[in-house]
Amino acid sequence: MKSFLSFVNSKLPYESIAIGKFDSMHKAHIKLLRLVDKNGCALSIASVKPPFVTPPKERLQYANIPFYRLRFESIKNWDSIEFLKLLFVVLPNLKKIVVGYDFFFGKNRMNSVVDMKLLLKDIGREYVVIDILESQRHNGTPIHTSIIKELIKYGDMQSVNAMLGRFYSISGLIIKGQGIGKKSIYPTINIKNTLYITPKYGVYATFAVYDNSIYKSVSFVGNRLSTDNKFCIETYIIDMDLKITNGNKLKILFVEYLRNNKKFDDISKLKKQIENDILHSKILLSQYL
Repeated sequence: MKSFLSFVNSKLPYESIAIGKFDSMHKAHIKLLRLVDKNGCALSIASVKPPFVTPPKERLQYANIPFYRLRFESIKNWDSIEFLKLLFVVLPNLKKIVVGYDFFFGKNRMNSVVDMKLLLKDIGREYVVIDILESQRHNGTPIHTSIIKELIKYGDMQSVNAMLGRFYSISGLIIKGQGIGKKSIYPTINIKNTLYITPKYGVYATFAVYDNSIYKSVSFVGNRLSTDNKFCIETYIIDMDLKITNGNKLKILFVEYLRNNKKFDDISKLKKQIENDILHSKILLSQYL
């Protein structure tokens, strides 16, 4: 994702632009992007500090138009006129601005979309069309990244996935685990998470993507209460024996929360519970794959 500020001198040719955080690329974000004309682009104004719902590099795969970034930290002290003038410096042919109903700009969110038309007139750009996307909702709840983050932490993956329009996912490098699963229970793949919001601790029905193939799986997030009490994100790929290499990447798609984290007195009881988790996951996942 290229920096918008890097084009101050060289300019961009687009005639319309969608502006927003685009920090999770949920359904409302996608709908906003579709309001941009054929010769248009998108501008993401957001912080670059993890954890994310959707990391910056992944956002491009959900956009069907050119995407640029403007770090919030770079412009947080600008007034509204400064920001609007920047748009026309970089986009001298700009004729249309697309924003959400709750878009604010300028230092301390000083102006809203209601003010934008008057401010555009003040800088001689009253001909510019402002297209405002109304509030988008799921079961009466507004679709916002802040709400999605809370739902992830609460483990409500059904609502999260409905708002995103896809399964919430975490990608990470495969790391070495305890090795207990391979010896005594079910072999799991452990991954390291550095970028994503960590879901509620517990067990999930998931899909695992490895080497461009997708598999049914059961995933655990949390502290291993029955063994070393250390935090992990680990996945068992159901009915498959894959050759996995540490250092490669695994992507976990979270479909549905199954149960809370539990402590078991012995390994046999833990194994029995995992068997039930696998059976439950097979039933849930069969409707998708």
